[in-house]
Amino acid sequence: MDPVITRYLFWILALSIAFGAAAQFSRFCLLGGLGSYRQSRDGRRLAVYLAAIGVAILATTLVQSVTGIDLDNTRPAYRSPDFAWGRYLIGGFVFGIGMVLARGCPVRSLVKVTQGNLQALLAVIVMALAAYAMTRTNLYATAFLPWVGALSTNLTSFGIAHQDLASLLDGGREMYWILALAISALLLFASWRWLPLRANWLGWLGALTIGIVVGLAFWVTGGSLGQAAADAAEMMNNPQQGLGLQSFTFSAPMGDVVYFLQRPATFAAITFGVVAVAGLLLGSLISTLIRREFRLSFPRSWQEWTRTIIGALMVGIGSVLAMGCTVGHGLSGISTLALGSFISLAAIMAGAWIALRVEHEFFGRASHGCTLPE
Repeated sequence: MDPVITRYLFWILALSIAFGAAAQFSRFCLLGGLGSYRQSRDGRRLAVYLAAIGVAILATTLVQSVTGIDLDNTRPAYRSPDFAWGRYLIGGFVFGIGMVLARGCPVRSLVKVTQGNLQALLAVIVMALAAYAMTRTNLYATAFLPWVGALSTNLTSFGIAHQDLASLLDGGREMYWILALAISALLLFASWRWLPLRANWLGWLGALTIGIVVGLAFWVTGGSLGQAAADAAEMMNNPQQGLGLQSFTFSAPMGDVVYFLQRPATFAAITFGVVAVAGLLLGSLISTLIRREFRLSFPRSWQEWTRTIIGALMVGIGSVLAMGCTVGHGLSGISTLALGSFISLAAIMAGAWIALRVEHEFFGRASHGCTLPE
């Protein structure tokens, strides 16, 4: 157990705990926001999510500028010139439908587990197993790669080195800052209109915390500590897995948890993702207990169990296919201004919006099941 890697993982744990607590007390949930807006044009829940994106863009841009970290080399490679538009669109759309059926994305499902929701526990288990199958077995290589691999464009053939918006516009550092500030200002302004600070301070505190944590994760993993951890891993007989420049995502990491649980004595299997999931659960549980919001709840019928399993499978498969989720692309990816992350998030929202509408038309009910913070 190398002390540098241990310190690195403790930093990730601390950030994850903050993320989990903020996600719980702010009711951070894209699906809840879309559902509330569709039902009653109430944009407050959606504003929390959009504000977190705006803050994450500012925080990540500041980290990149101050530290000189190269965000072209993230895990996953958000800015890769290999523009996998098929994966972004198809995976994102499948994910969006799935999170409606499962009544939550990975983050919201993990938070609901700490609040005593057994339906969410089933969803998390199925999501984790699906992500594990997609990342740790040959399922993706045999069932998806042969056809989805062709739905990609290499931007270098057009003289474009990376897919961040500044590179696409043939701009430099100044252009990057202009775009980051403009997009952040737009998101924060829209959020401010929907979410007045005085009556919704918990929502703003959660968005601010989550956005800053996303930027700090890039600083920890790509800064001096992250580099020292990578150097230490190179000297090991069994190198630490999952190192490299990265920030938060929760779908594929749940597959990492399944992998780790098969070999719990292997320190090298404790990845960023494993710690992120554990920290989020811990932070959310602490917030849940402080706010006295733990209530055991069960699915009402076998149809709910079936629906949850199908939706969770779609979430696990779709997230890996899209290379991100509502946090991986929605926050971490977009904070690097990667075009693919914007497209993937749009596909997720489109899939969820259509599924919400179909459900309302055929069953006359909403599925977001989330309430605003007091």
